[in-house]
Amino acid sequence: MYIIVIGAGKIGKHLTRVLIEEGHDVVVIDRDGDVCHEVASEYEALTIRGNATRPEVLEDAGISEADSVIALTGADETNLVVGMIAKQMGAEEVGIRLGATHYNEEVLHKLGIDRAIYPEANAAGYISQVITKPEVVNLSFLEKGQAVILELETTENSKITGKKVKEVGKPEESSVVAIYEDEELIIPTPKTEIKAGQKILMLTKKEKTKEVEKLA
Repeated sequence: MYIIVIGAGKIGKHLTRVLIEEGHDVVVIDRDGDVCHEVASEYEALTIRGNATRPEVLEDAGISEADSVIALTGADETNLVVGMIAKQMGAEEVGIRLGATHYNEEVLHKLGIDRAIYPEANAAGYISQVITKPEVVNLSFLEKGQAVILELETTENSKITGKKVKEVGKPEESSVVAIYEDEELIIPTPKTEIKAGQKILMLTKKEKTKEVEKLA
């Protein structure tokens, strides 16, 4: 997939790394030239310095060819504007990060926003799943109570201990979104190995809860 990430903050950088490791083509847009240089050097990603609310900047990023555009700046207003412009310019799917939770989902869709991502569930690995794997539950289902995020504590005997994240394929429609090790948050990539003694956060459909719990 060809994906444009707007805003190279902490989440944006992690997301860029995850997407590139999964084999996607990624372009990053940020106003800060130093940040763009850092991302380009560290992740070998194409970066563009500029204001993504300006159509010419999005055009330079190849917006009309984008499979997905994800706006992750710290300002709701900026993300909303970027999302609307991106959709009007031909982006196939648009996702935006929102700090406030009072936005009406139906209104967002009318504005051209396909997916809203909220801070309490914005782990980069999860955003990657939302963008690239639509068969995995999306965030709106969390709000409706159709999905849950479970915390599993792994032991030497856990079924997933020793496996890489990409190897945790069961149950279907479930995904590892974050790992805690000694109180440190790890944003997993497909190659991240799960170890004993970790806390694994998994997103799954509500009806799959019991199956997921058996993994620990």
